[in-house]
Amino acid sequence: MTDPIALSPAELIRRGAAFSRAWRMKEAYADLTAALRLAPNDPELRYQIGRHHMRNGHVEMALIAFHDLRRRAPGYRDVAARFETCLGRLRFPPPFDITADLIAVLDAGRADDLQIAGVVPRVLTGRHGIGADMALDEARIATLAGNRLFRLYLRICRNVDPAIEAVMRRLRRLAAGLEPGPALPPGLLADLAVGFANGDYVVDQPADEAAVADRLRAALTGAEAVMPGAAPGPVMTLALYEAPPVAAVAQIRSAGADDDGIAAFIARFHDEPLALAAEPVATLGRAEPATTNAVSARVRSQYETAPYPRWRGVASTGITDFPGTLARALPVAALPDSVTAAMPAQPDVLIAGCGTGRHPANRASATTCRSLLAIDISHSSLAYAAVKARELGLADRIRFARADILDLPALLPPAGFDLIEAVGVLHHMDDPFRGWQVLRDLLRPGGWMRIGLYSRTARRHITRARAWLADRNWGKTPADIRRFRRELLAGRLDPALDPLKDITDIHNLHHLRDLLFHEQELTFTPGMIRDHLDRLALRFAGFTTGQPETLHAYRQRFPEDPTATDLDRWAAFEADHPDAFLGMYQFWCYDPRQGDMSTGEGAVRIQSSSGR
Repeated sequence: MTDPIALSPAELIRRGAAFSRAWRMKEAYADLTAALRLAPNDPELRYQIGRHHMRNGHVEMALIAFHDLRRRAPGYRDVAARFETCLGRLRFPPPFDITADLIAVLDAGRADDLQIAGVVPRVLTGRHGIGADMALDEARIATLAGNRLFRLYLRICRNVDPAIEAVMRRLRRLAAGLEPGPALPPGLLADLAVGFANGDYVVDQPADEAAVADRLRAALTGAEAVMPGAAPGPVMTLALYEAPPVAAVAQIRSAGADDDGIAAFIARFHDEPLALAAEPVATLGRAEPATTNAVSARVRSQYETAPYPRWRGVASTGITDFPGTLARALPVAALPDSVTAAMPAQPDVLIAGCGTGRHPANRASATTCRSLLAIDISHSSLAYAAVKARELGLADRIRFARADILDLPALLPPAGFDLIEAVGVLHHMDDPFRGWQVLRDLLRPGGWMRIGLYSRTARRHITRARAWLADRNWGKTPADIRRFRRELLAGRLDPALDPLKDITDIHNLHHLRDLLFHEQELTFTPGMIRDHLDRLALRFAGFTTGQPETLHAYRQRFPEDPTATDLDRWAAFEADHPDAFLGMYQFWCYDPRQGDMSTGEGAVRIQSSSGR
């Protein structure tokens, strides 16, 4: 290899970027740092340094690089989009103020609301001084009402920060008249109500507050609830504890809104419930899914009661063809020419168990599909999915339909799809392999599957907690779930459950239900995945962890497996890194009848038609 000293800055940048794309990180770092000494102001160098940090999982360092480039060359390539991508993945704030940037992405709806919820509270508490012990006098209330980032965070995100929750609790008691202090401005009160609703009212309600909610509910369900001209305060105050009657919200809607917080309140508690109730949901083949399996019936009942998850938008990195999608998802994969040649540019896609539609919305935003069918067992979830797809302008790209996976052999022709995705669904079935076999039979020769399954190792604390709850016959009602959360956070439960406090799902009632109170949950190991793949005649193509540093650490540990496809080695890696798959295993596999995984002669890296 040519010594970096002998190369020009442009040559170093090109070679360093190529090394980075090939995940030869040490060589990439050497070339890029050498170029930095020679040409520190080169915009392409700054751009490639940012991309290199992103591949390594160093999101905070990538943000700094893109911030610096954006300042030096504001319109350079897609630096603005790259910067926003980093914003949505930050774990802690950078040394400079990003308040205006966070406001911009939240205002525009370009952020993944579940991801960006992690960093916004740190900015609010660190730079804006919003904390549990702050005074709630008239001046401070006015400051909160005028804090755009705080208002947008309440309105759009699911709060995951205990300090912000403490502020929300104090404001709620103030609004309920249980603490002395000034009245909350209507717009702030409206956003606070939506903030509690975004957590699906998981925050515990003390007895005196529950009594206030009871009085308000009684008043708003009486005849006066539909009388025009009534004050919005009682409606918004009840919404701090539960969704108010739609008829009661209508009186606010008819009066108009002079604050975008009030407009968001009306949309959440009036427009959305009516839209969901009116949304038609198609079925495959019959008026109702057969759902003869008892476990399927219980799971369906759970999601009819509590559609999961609620979401706002998708953070797209741009749309590409199917080979380009795989190139992004499997950056170190090497496939033989026969496999890449068989890939359709625009696949026919089935997403099984699409839930509330975030998954198909992401796929339709990222991949050019010839067709995309998304099915789920829950009518409520599909109604939410269809409404969100229409909001995002994706309704013409996704066909939603209600069906049970086990019914599909009688509803769809075999071998009809190039790509089938089942992420987070098979492990909730009575017999996951049977469900996977049904989907496998719908795959065309040479087709691909993306599967998501819970990790037995990563979910060890959750499995322990589920057993603890079962031993005590802990109920599953919203009140039971709130009581568990209250006791957990107060430290009054078994200390072995304390690791749950660090899981963000405890800050939303439906997420917490799915985490610990689900009707059915099974877990897997890499060895079990390998055995299932062998039985189904599928070939493992690689994990997508969502954390690039996991792949980088694996390749450092096992350089003899450059494509990261040895499931036995992954089992050894997970034993040393037990939280590596805390979300779930997500992996790609394919029917090898059109080719075979290989690192030998003829193997090529997956590349999209754009070459990037």
